[in-house]
Amino acid sequence: MRLRTFSGQSLSSVMADVRRELGPDAVIITTSDAPGGGVEVRAAAERGAIAPSTETTTTALERRDRARQKQRGDNADGINRIARALCWHEISEKAAEKLIEAAVNLEDGEATATLARALDQRYGVHPVEADPGRPVLLAGAPGSGKSSAMAKLAARAVQQGAAPVMISADMRAGAAEQMRAYAKALNLDFEAVNGPRELESVLSRLPAGPVLIDSPGINPFELDDLDDLSDLANAADAEIIAVCDAGATAGDAEDAAALIASIGAGRAIITKLDAARRRGALISIGEAGLAYAHISASPFIGAGLAPATALRIARALLEDDSWEDGL
Repeated sequence: MRLRTFSGQSLSSVMADVRRELGPDAVIITTSDAPGGGVEVRAAAERGAIAPSTETTTTALERRDRARQKQRGDNADGINRIARALCWHEISEKAAEKLIEAAVNLEDGEATATLARALDQRYGVHPVEADPGRPVLLAGAPGSGKSSAMAKLAARAVQQGAAPVMISADMRAGAAEQMRAYAKALNLDFEAVNGPRELESVLSRLPAGPVLIDSPGINPFELDDLDDLSDLANAADAEIIAVCDAGATAGDAEDAAALIASIGAGRAIITKLDAARRRGALISIGEAGLAYAHISASPFIGAGLAPATALRIARALLEDDSWEDGL
């Protein structure tokens, strides 16, 4: 694929330039206001494509090349599908453009595979280990799914032969009781703490082994909440893992993830994928600099967490046809 930028005073005149230069099969990636006024369009086309106005008599060599392109699949169709999906999921223009640029250079005819490879190039994947080597503290807004994500992490660890201690630092009514019930069902030890000092005291008498901590729900846009979360993590020498709701708007998700990353988080768990139609938050996590850890697409603890591979993210964005119905 080749990628070009066209600009002009009106969209119709720019589109005419795109068709003349790249041909009728060009894929429109983004349209925006030009810095000096007017319109700017980024478009892509197959390498070697010839616009109809300049096409000469087809030679045997050209026919052979076209047959080869057809054999490996129509990449333009794949790129077009990716571009439409990113638009539907309300992914930021900057992030969408970077993904499309990566995708057009990969020359893969199938949309899901192309997007997966582009995601793999741009973002990191780092699932949570059964025994991470230090305590893990889950952080997120109230209702983001922290508690169920922690129970799923614990169940996953048990399946892999580990026995993490489950700790609740969430003092909301019923929060500790819910976590205690999860721990009992998994036959794991449980502790409830109120603040950094109690957490430090509990950890000092625990035997070596994995520890999972459910923190109080925070507003990541409140600096006092971030300070409290940082104090809790420091008391436990814990790794902070952000828990993000897949249904959050892309902009809010990126800002929230970036703020949690600013106090030390390095990866994220994405929850409630089954309840979100527009899933721009999936890409926002990577744009905020966090590595993908796991995806949760079920409210049931037994369903567990799937490692957030690039292919799973691509499928979540492309293979749920609800986005096509909305275009």
